Amino acid sequence: MRSVVFGVAASAGCMLAALVFLYWNPYSDHPPEPGTVRILTWMLIVPACFGFVASALRSRLLMYVVFGWSLPYGLYMGIIAIPSYFNVFLLFLALYLVAAAGFKPLPRFRWPRRMR
Repeated sequence: MRSVVFGVAASAGCMLAALVFLYWNPYSDHPPEPGTVRILTWMLIVPACFGFVASALRSRLLMYVVFGWSLPYGLYMGIIAIPSYFNVFLLFLALYLVAAAGFKPLPRFRWPRRMR
């Protein structure tokens, strides 16, 4: 149950931090460029939506895919300026991993034996 909470927290936090970066950025007075919005949407917000699905399904593989998809831009956003508010992206990446590690793998499908 804790892994589901970690997955939901990581997904919600990543979405919220990306939206803050785009629209309520305390470090910039300029509106975001359309390319920036597109990149952050596809690289951080869409994987976070899949993170919600992975948490609901308790899918370890899907959560690892979400982590891998978010890793490049999450690392970039997390270490571009230290200290910064956006270092929380590193925390969300860690929560994705903790959630994925806590999910139990799904049982394998076994074909029934033929009746003789």
